[in-house]
Amino acid sequence: MRTYENKDELKNEINKSFAKYISEFDIIPESLKDKRVEEVDRTPAENLAYQVGWTTLVLKWESDERNGLHVKTPSDDFKWNQLGELYKWFTDTYAYLSLQELKDMLKENINSIYEMIDSLSDEELFEP
Repeated sequence: MRTYENKDELKNEINKSFAKYISEFDIIPESLKDKRVEEVDRTPAENLAYQVGWTTLVLKWESDERNGLHVKTPSDDFKWNQLGELYKWFTDTYAYLSLQELKDMLKENINSIYEMIDSLSDEELFEP
């Protein structure tokens, strides 16, 4: 697994990957948000819902830990052997939204992750 020298390097890498990922949805019209194509296992809306779901969970884990709560991964309602059901829950919870709403939610989550990174010490962030 790749390691990072500091917070800025980590955030820059996240930003680079996120910008590349999110730009793929700029050319997809809303009318095709639920279109499934052979080469891809998820529709555009399902793909974004998956990312919104996972980033929301990452933020919840950190919030729970900071509030002294027991962190349940992957979520309070699903175990690791239930990832298919978790992915369906992501779809049911988020994929009905417009592509723009999903992109906005994901951008908000990514910005919150940047804030979370900034709030942690280097030891908390980079040391096991």
